[in-house]
Amino acid sequence: MRRSRLTAATCALLLGGIPGHADATPFDLPGAIPNMVGLGIGSTTEYAGGNERMLGVLPGLRYTTDSGRLLEWYGPYAQFNFGNLTGWQYGPAVSLRLGRKDVDDPVVSRIHEIDTTVEAGGYIGYEYIASGAIPYRLRGGVNVMTNAGIEYGGVRVNATGTAWLPVSRRAFLGAGIGLTWVSRSFNQTYFGVTQADSTASGLPIYSPGGGLEQYTGWLAAIYQIDKHWFAGAMIYMQRIAGDAADSPIVSQRGTRNQITYGAGIAYAWK
Repeated sequence: MRRSRLTAATCALLLGGIPGHADATPFDLPGAIPNMVGLGIGSTTEYAGGNERMLGVLPGLRYTTDSGRLLEWYGPYAQFNFGNLTGWQYGPAVSLRLGRKDVDDPVVSRIHEIDTTVEAGGYIGYEYIASGAIPYRLRGGVNVMTNAGIEYGGVRVNATGTAWLPVSRRAFLGAGIGLTWVSRSFNQTYFGVTQADSTASGLPIYSPGGGLEQYTGWLAAIYQIDKHWFAGAMIYMQRIAGDAADSPIVSQRGTRNQITYGAGIAYAWK
């Protein structure tokens, strides 16, 4: 069961950075990088708001079709771009929403379990690549996801901004920021404490509303080893906010600061 949650700990393609335990957040790679497939290894917390950590390994893929469409699969999150490779981008998205089962914390383990489930939705964004002496890349976007009431109701909205800068012919540095808004049903499922939960665990009853759920930020580096092989590393930070941060699952048993870090290697081709 823990290995089914380890997506959060790993990079989809190169780096260790899509935290699926709290929020599968869109990650991206420099536009200059061609098609590639890779594996990452990383460490993250067991569940949203937790302290206990786990290790994991997961693959990822970036692929441009002959018609110029882009498929990006980074850890628990994947999207397909029907727009342009630069400029406006849009399309469908899917995400693996990781559950909370068989956790190490003896108190949280008595709270209702949550199954791993699949979210679906779409995204829209814009990408800019500078044409000057330093071809830096900027990308921003918003995605809207829902679980259609399987585990939670309503929607989850995520806004992100990323930047990549080449520092040499072989090395790239990247950074990103983001924030997430969630429905009341989402917070009730992942951060709420019911009467039965309170009786079993000793934590106070807690019924959160919706709203801002987290801020995110990451730093990354990618190095081209040779024509086909790339290596990378990153650190990803989530700061749980709003009603989610006030949950006793977070405030009494865990922490608002969720850190994921990892490294990986990938094979690239044109």
